[in-house]
Amino acid sequence: MVDTPLVVCLGYPHYIESGYVERTCAIDPSIEVVGLPVNSGSEWITIPPGDPHPEPPEWATSVADERSAALARTHVLIALHTPQDLPSLAPNLRWLHGIGAGIEQFVAAGVMSDRTLVTNSSGVSSGSMAEFVIGRLLAFWKHFGEQFELQRRHEYARTYGRTFAGSTIGIVGLGSIGVAVAERCRALGCRVLGQKRSFRPGMTSPVADELFGPEGLREMLAQCDAVVVSAPATDETRHLIGKAELAAMPKGAVLVNVARGSLVDEDALAIALRNGSIGGAALDVFSEEPLPPHSPIWDLPNTLVSAHSSVSTDRYIDDVFDLFLENLGHFVAGQPMRNLVDMQAHGFRSGEAS
Repeated sequence: MVDTPLVVCLGYPHYIESGYVERTCAIDPSIEVVGLPVNSGSEWITIPPGDPHPEPPEWATSVADERSAALARTHVLIALHTPQDLPSLAPNLRWLHGIGAGIEQFVAAGVMSDRTLVTNSSGVSSGSMAEFVIGRLLAFWKHFGEQFELQRRHEYARTYGRTFAGSTIGIVGLGSIGVAVAERCRALGCRVLGQKRSFRPGMTSPVADELFGPEGLREMLAQCDAVVVSAPATDETRHLIGKAELAAMPKGAVLVNVARGSLVDEDALAIALRNGSIGGAALDVFSEEPLPPHSPIWDLPNTLVSAHSSVSTDRYIDDVFDLFLENLGHFVAGQPMRNLVDMQAHGFRSGEAS
């Protein structure tokens, strides 16, 4: 229990509803809850969170004073989007919880671990995102798209897919999402290879048959029927999958990106898809979001496009809030917190060997 009011700012508008406020206040009687409101009817949720926004953002101009006053008093903030220069707007901020797994927007906003504890929601979405990955691979290998088109044309024609079991799946980034994908692929009879930035010779994993470090990425890719990209976006991972890496993949292999668009060189990918050097791609994230209508990515052969929606949202927002409240209790009691982030590593949890 803290002696002075602890101002908790619910920076995700959905959480300003009374039920979430009451649950927050129930953690400790010293807690005071404030919120970051938005313009009535605004489409804030569709705005990509990757870049910090001016304060007030375009979707909250009518409530600028309320937002400014709330941030100035905030000790604890849960948010997805972030204003530019957040430390100046919230000088009392002691702990920040990100609603997603990625925290690059907070790094860009100037938040550093030496002044503010940072946690993320890594792991909350892992199960549903892994289901999405499996579904995309099944769509390719079982020819679901072709079958839908045949049905639309009332054509009775057989389409024989390939067996999922026995495939080799390479996972670039064995964090919580990568682990969830690996577990499900192995349950379906696949061989799993994992790439970890912290790999050391002799290291093993309970979810992968073999591990590779950054220098062994192309060696891993050369063995894969499908490659799943699930690593955080950092300076080091920009275009991690580029021309040479795509060339290392077997002809017919499928690439699935559920991480960030910056990890894949989209120009090199377009060439690989057009010349058939890889078999297909399932892309949920892009270097520019929303993906512009004129982008050539829409029309790439053997490509499945989705709008950064690999996570299922039916339980996600409540599950994130459960994690936040658990950590809020730990924060008030001075106890260790879950999902502490190493801001220098731009998204890897403290002590995480990904």
